[in-house]
Amino acid sequence: MRIPSIAAVLALLLTQATAVAAASEGVAILVRRNAPDALEISYALPPGCTRLAFLKNGAGAGTIRSRWQSLDGATATADTLARGAATPTAPTLRFRVPVTSDKVTGYPGSFPVGEAIYAHMTNYAVGPQCGPVRYRFAAAGSIATARALFDGEAPADGDAPALLFLARRSRNGSLDYIDPALSAASAAQIHRVADDTAALLRKRLSGMEFKRPIIAAASASEPGGPNIGGNAGEILLLSLFNWPRAPQPEHTRLMTKLVAHEMSHRFQLRDAVDPYPDARLIHEGIGEFLRWRVSLEQGWLTPEQAGLEVDEALARCMLLTGERPWRVLSQREIGANWLEYSCGLPMLVYALAAREDGGSGYARIEAFYRQLGRGVQPDFAVAMECGDAAACRPAMLPALLSGPGAMRTQWVAMLDASALARRQAPRQSQLDAQTLQAITALVEEDCNSSSITPTATSVLVDTLPACRTIRLDVVVERVEGVPLFGDAATLPAMVAACRARGAVTLGMKDGSALAVPCRTPYQPLPYFYAADMQKIMQRLQP
Repeated sequence: MRIPSIAAVLALLLTQATAVAAASEGVAILVRRNAPDALEISYALPPGCTRLAFLKNGAGAGTIRSRWQSLDGATATADTLARGAATPTAPTLRFRVPVTSDKVTGYPGSFPVGEAIYAHMTNYAVGPQCGPVRYRFAAAGSIATARALFDGEAPADGDAPALLFLARRSRNGSLDYIDPALSAASAAQIHRVADDTAALLRKRLSGMEFKRPIIAAASASEPGGPNIGGNAGEILLLSLFNWPRAPQPEHTRLMTKLVAHEMSHRFQLRDAVDPYPDARLIHEGIGEFLRWRVSLEQGWLTPEQAGLEVDEALARCMLLTGERPWRVLSQREIGANWLEYSCGLPMLVYALAAREDGGSGYARIEAFYRQLGRGVQPDFAVAMECGDAAACRPAMLPALLSGPGAMRTQWVAMLDASALARRQAPRQSQLDAQTLQAITALVEEDCNSSSITPTATSVLVDTLPACRTIRLDVVVERVEGVPLFGDAATLPAMVAACRARGAVTLGMKDGSALAVPCRTPYQPLPYFYAADMQKIMQRLQP
């Protein structure tokens, strides 16, 4: 006879206790870790409760829950949790949730962080259709949550993150946890940038409440080169994808950008801006502005580097919004193209630099959030551009966000009139961005859609069922005999070939070539803008 382990017995008793409690007190949700590569989620339901609505729903949530593995026939879709037909009266619905480092909408649900799994309860939270909902975390080892360390079990709410360990952790050290796969130098940089960002913003935004989060940093993998991701909840999750043990200077700058951005969010009131139609733009735009401003003051960016960041973000904003007003862009497109960042940073930099006199840019942001904290919902454009100046009428933000015609036309009008930036011929990076846009349009003409992964020197193009010419997955390295990226001749050659022959020749990594039909020549932008950092820094002095 096989004797169950103490951990298995305790897990069974905990599930049974959860079910009994739920039967009399509504719904009880338990997020538990007893395995190295997965979580187990238990929903203890009262009698007669057959389905519940997930609070986090939509396409992104559907992708997350498509990985859940039912242990008793229950179903979990993008929107709904439901009992299975075979077990209509089961008191507890259980799911195995494998770890995954895939990027998702919102907070991840089961992200591996070294020896821990990061879980966020928003992925599991349900509505009150069957009574009050109670939440708990459990693990064979320790649980870091709510700025404290627990063993075995921990209280939670529907918005709580946690790090769940299989082993017990010492209570004598920091609650922060850095994946051992990251180097000691990377760990030291994370802590230094986080602490220095918080220290400076506590001075500049002295009226804002700040609670230091638990910092968790993960070494993760995804297709492509080194990349970053992050979340700024009560656990500041820093995801470093394909991260080298000996980072190059560009990787170090990228890590600094991530840490400073996420720590800056801790000085914002995320939920308070939800009623605004541009909530994501406001939240991420201000977060980027604070990160950018702190980086300048700390010397992590030179004025030249800071100006280049604004220029590149503005170029992406102008290219990706195209000939459309901001108001016609869907939230899905904005999020998929990171426009809340690319448009948000230059928008805040230029709007605050062009603001009416009186107070600093920091002061405008703090005043905005303090009003929100009192339950007032100020006009965002007025708060940024005018402050308390009664006779002031905001110009830049209303034009960019709600003006007629293309958003980039509004950018041209605003910047030409501001004297804060000058027109400039496209840099190579901006030519490369347009080349990628042109390649994407070419593939979409051939396939009615596109699945493209860019690298530093090539693009990986996945074939799709509707493709007429691109019938195999390919790696494109050249266009019309010219290197795909890094050559000023590439985009003109591509446009000329489309106009002259109605086709563009793509050169593959394996040496082959493919002529892809081209009906609509790409129209490059003749100029972009270069920020006048001397004027901007003078205007933004705290």
